Amino acid sequence: MMTTSYEKELRENGRVVFTVKGVSMRPLFHADTDMILVKRCSVEKLKNMDIVLFRRVSVKGEQYVLHRIVGRLRDGSFIIAGDNCTGADYVRPQDVLGIVASVQRKNRPIRLQGFRYRLYVNLWCKPYKLRFFILRCVRKFRSMIKKLKPKAR
Repeated sequence: MMTTSYEKELRENGRVVFTVKGVSMRPLFHADTDMILVKRCSVEKLKNMDIVLFRRVSVKGEQYVLHRIVGRLRDGSFIIAGDNCTGADYVRPQDVLGIVASVQRKNRPIRLQGFRYRLYVNLWCKPYKLRFFILRCVRKFRSMIKKLKPKAR
C-alpha cells in the first residue's frame, strides 16, 4: 500500500482531492460524503473567509485540517477556525498548503458563491467570536439537559 501526503500531491500536481472527515466544517461540509478539491495557492492572495488546507503539528502528530481564515495577525500568521468550532488556530503562512477550489456532495457541486453562501458567511462565519460563544452555550446547555434526563432502564 502506497501512502502520499497532501503536501507531496500538491507539490507534484498542484491539486489534491479528498473526502471530508470530521464535523468541524458543518453545516457547510458533511463528513464521508463531500469531495473537496484543494489547489496550491500563493499565501499572499489569501483573504478572510477563504477555506484552506493547513498542516497542524501537535503532540499527537501531524494533521491536515480544512478550516476557514477568519483573521490575520500582524506577523502574517492566519487566524483559522472551523465553522463548527469554538476556538481558533494560529497558523504560520508556511503551514497553509492550499485553498478549496470546489466541493461536491453526491456528485453535485456545492456552490461557494451566490446569495445563500454570502448570507451564511456574513451571519455565521464572519462574527466568529460570537459564533464561538453561541456554540459553547449550546453545547453546555445540551450537556446539562443530558445530565438531567433520567436514565432509561
